[in-house]
Amino acid sequence: MKTKRLLGLGIFPFLFALVGCQSKPAITKRYVDGMTYRETTKREAETYYSLSYDAIGGDEVMPIGGFYGPYASGGSVDGHNFPNFVSEKYFQYLEDAGINLLVYSRDFWTYQGGNANLTEALDLAEAHHMGYFVYVDWIANQLGQHMAPSDATSIPLAQDDGKEILADVIDEVSDSGKRKAFVGVHGMDEPFPKQFDSISLFSKTFYEICQEKGYSYDIFYNSLGRWNGENNFFGAGPSMNYESYMEQYFDEITPRMFSCTQYPFTSESTEESALVSPLYYGLDANRYTANKYHVPFWRMLQAGGQHNDAAAWIPSVDPYPSEGETLYDVNLALAYGAKAIQYFPLIQPLYYAYKTGGTYDFDNRCGLIGADGNLTRWYYYAKRANTQIQAIDHVLMKSANDGVLVHGDTARHYIVDEAQKDSSFGAVLDGESYRELTSISGGDCVVGCFDYKGGTALYVVNYNRKEKADITLHFDRDDYRYTVTQRAESVDVVGNAVPLRLDAGEGALIVLA
Repeated sequence: MKTKRLLGLGIFPFLFALVGCQSKPAITKRYVDGMTYRETTKREAETYYSLSYDAIGGDEVMPIGGFYGPYASGGSVDGHNFPNFVSEKYFQYLEDAGINLLVYSRDFWTYQGGNANLTEALDLAEAHHMGYFVYVDWIANQLGQHMAPSDATSIPLAQDDGKEILADVIDEVSDSGKRKAFVGVHGMDEPFPKQFDSISLFSKTFYEICQEKGYSYDIFYNSLGRWNGENNFFGAGPSMNYESYMEQYFDEITPRMFSCTQYPFTSESTEESALVSPLYYGLDANRYTANKYHVPFWRMLQAGGQHNDAAAWIPSVDPYPSEGETLYDVNLALAYGAKAIQYFPLIQPLYYAYKTGGTYDFDNRCGLIGADGNLTRWYYYAKRANTQIQAIDHVLMKSANDGVLVHGDTARHYIVDEAQKDSSFGAVLDGESYRELTSISGGDCVVGCFDYKGGTALYVVNYNRKEKADITLHFDRDDYRYTVTQRAESVDVVGNAVPLRLDAGEGALIVLA
């Protein structure tokens, strides 16, 4: 179980000059920790939607997930030796990087099979404070994936025996509720409408069984990403727009989270305009969808690039997200109210490494961990981002996102003018003020605006993905107290402005007392 602490005043030295230049304290001010300040006016706390698990530390801990988790490997291919990822070494790597939720693995649970690999993985996950959504072959076949046949596939869920088998599956994987790391099952990734009937029956039956047995397990679903116009699902129709897809998705599947993929750094273009649709418009729309259906927004983002689903032997080519771009991707999602961050892929599938000429690229393409077991650059990028999340998630998980403020000509052009040219879903607030915040100065930035237990919290993100930026937030009084958390370190200051120096893509949280 992780603990949170307020660190000493060794950071943000440039902030402390504000403390000594305030006017004489009024009687209404408070005196705490050597600082005199006035409390902000608290409002009635707004409604927020959040989902977390005891396995990872409870409802103040943000799920930080990875899709394509550890599997039992070994052996060699073309002279390359591969490790067994179901081991203490690799689970420790993942815990050190801040990963606390695993979704899907190449090792699937076979109904009434041996399942030694996944049993060990679940034990390791428990030891490293992780939750696990387990991929089960019998469930996959009920949902039409036909990826991992088991002996029970001849008995459909619609039959009475089918419900009994599903109850047995849940008991088997959870060890009758005693396996602490098990938080639920993997349902379906990016389903088509033709699969909704079987998914709906499965969801309904799964939650009925859990209620009868006193379990609180979930089903993980990840929806198709947003598209423009009509989609006929490769001829598997019917043709529909994304809003119609979402209506059916939530009405029939009733997922408890809105998990959606967004991979903005895949275009060959490096221009700002390449981010308008996959990032800014997408975050605006996905935040809206999650709020509309009263579920938390879970962001699936890219760890690297070249997601080689075709298993082709291809050359390694840019673009791959840099550290600044990866931090920006994570921090912008947090500013828009994401209640979980997920990296894809967590561990690089071998076929994602296929390179022209029959060689392999394990280090430069994707994954926090390469298929050969080495830690990639994205491991360290994600670790940095996740360390900040672990220091602020107790606030974000208990907050309602009221939208974002956008400051700076370039940021406003692409996030406001271009992304909202055809439609807006309400994430971007007018102007540059919010409650006690009156204005923003300095470099381009995005500021997430939150109601935190009736008070104000702000998440400031440097829009620049290549260079540092000096950004200052100005407030309507000179005697507020702020807790500022940057790079996972926190400090309390008093003043009428909070100046920040943020690295490329970096974010900092400000909570007003």
